[in-house]
Amino acid sequence: MQVKLLRALQEQEFERVGGEVAVKVNVRVLSATNKNLAAEVEAGRFRKDLYFRLHVIPVALPPLRERREDIPLLLTHFIAKLGPKINPRVRAVSDAALGRFMAFHWPGNVRELENAVEQALVFAEGDTIGPAALPAYLQGSDEAPLEVPRELSLPEILDDLERQLILKAYEKASRVKTETARLLGIKTSALYYKLEKYGIA
Repeated sequence: MQVKLLRALQEQEFERVGGEVAVKVNVRVLSATNKNLAAEVEAGRFRKDLYFRLHVIPVALPPLRERREDIPLLLTHFIAKLGPKINPRVRAVSDAALGRFMAFHWPGNVRELENAVEQALVFAEGDTIGPAALPAYLQGSDEAPLEVPRELSLPEILDDLERQLILKAYEKASRVKTETARLLGIKTSALYYKLEKYGIA
């Protein structure tokens, strides 16, 4: 695949699967990775010629924990993006909740932050996200976020978080399934599946 990509970048053409005619292309490529490609080249897992072809204008994006000043702006963006669908009343984050967001180390970076805002919107009361609406791992102390249990696999952790989220929404909606599905932003049929999956009567 690396050879095919290199040819498309160098020759600006490719052949469709099963085709025999070269198709000319005129594109710009933006690529991203969480690996050290220079080390991958040294280890022989990534072609050097493809590396130099892609490495024209490198942009290093630090993890979210190293640019915490972006968090308030991202919170505003995600509330504007997700709020109208999940909880239109919410307009802001309280200072106490902001402190929790700023203190967390965000191993999952911006995607994890967006997920946390989405959960908080489901449980927010009034027009502001307060600490009580935050996911459980943000409700610990401001200095030491809760650690994920090491004995659990990632799928088990995600299932447990999803089950907790569904239970909270189910109770908030007084066990009305259509309202629960609306709070969670999923279809009612998907909610029925998840209720059965997690044994929630």
